[in-house]
Amino acid sequence: MSDYLTTSELADLIGCKPNQRTRMISWLDANRWKFVIDRNGIPKVARAFRDLKLGLSNDSKATKYDQGPNLQAFA
Repeated sequence: MSDYLTTSELADLIGCKPNQRTRMISWLDANRWKFVIDRNGIPKVARAFRDLKLGLSNDSKATKYDQGPNLQAFA
């Protein structure tokens, strides 16, 4: 499975036909979705971004550095 939504999946999400590229791009811009346009003019949206945007992902983007330094390591 690709990391990007297929044209049919994106069209289903937006509510248009898969060949309506301009409408897809307008919807993505209006709803502030991040996307790239490939060399064929088709917008590409990452599956991970779709999951995050729709609340399907539990990824909090926390890293080991977000909690601050481990002060016990210096004791």
